[in-house]
Amino acid sequence: MADPGKPRAPFAPWDRRELPGAFGVEETARRVGHYKWIEMRLFEALGGWVATVPELDVKLRLGTHCYHHAWHAELFHKRLPELREMNPDRLTVPPNPEIEAFVAALTEPEARDQTIEKLVGVYRVLIPAKIAAYTYHRNNTSTVTDAPTIRSLNFALHDEFDDWRDGEMMLQSLIDSPEEIRRAADHQVRLQELLLAAGGIAGPGTLGDPYATGSGHDPTAIENDRNGVPA
Repeated sequence: MADPGKPRAPFAPWDRRELPGAFGVEETARRVGHYKWIEMRLFEALGGWVATVPELDVKLRLGTHCYHHAWHAELFHKRLPELREMNPDRLTVPPNPEIEAFVAALTEPEARDQTIEKLVGVYRVLIPAKIAAYTYHRNNTSTVTDAPTIRSLNFALHDEFDDWRDGEMMLQSLIDSPEEIRRAADHQVRLQELLLAAGGIAGPGTLGDPYATGSGHDPTAIENDRNGVPA
């Protein structure tokens, strides 16, 4: 159950367009580098599954979707040199070991009879998380100074929403028994827990958690605030 006493920002994280941009150049570069990394991992996963999934309709859709993610990685790669005067590969990194553990679990299902698990990981966990992260970034960055990043995020979001719908339709067509419902749900819970431990696809603070590590707040003050200790 959500904690009703947990402090929250006064505005919804997906609708702060009236506020100034929330990210400086360094923070934008950090996030975009993480986005590129996760897009590359998803491209590799879907491309590998194309050769092994037995369902022809799923195979065809995965083949289309994997190139969407390759293109997204290219969009973010081209954006990085404009944000920081350094080799983009140095920024193309996972935010933490926990997200690497999440990706390892996402790509773990390899057997021919695990198509449901493959699709659940991508279309019920990772892609919704990407949509949330990209939407948050787009709506919280500056439309004046960061318009190129917003344009890239909009391109990616267009594909993500279409792919999300395709993936859910594939899952609905595959799940036809109570046992398969439980398989899908159990795998989703496992992956959601791993993603929660990672803090999201860009690490803690992906969606602007005010208590995220590295947010610039004093840890002692944060803990006192959480516990109701006056400053």
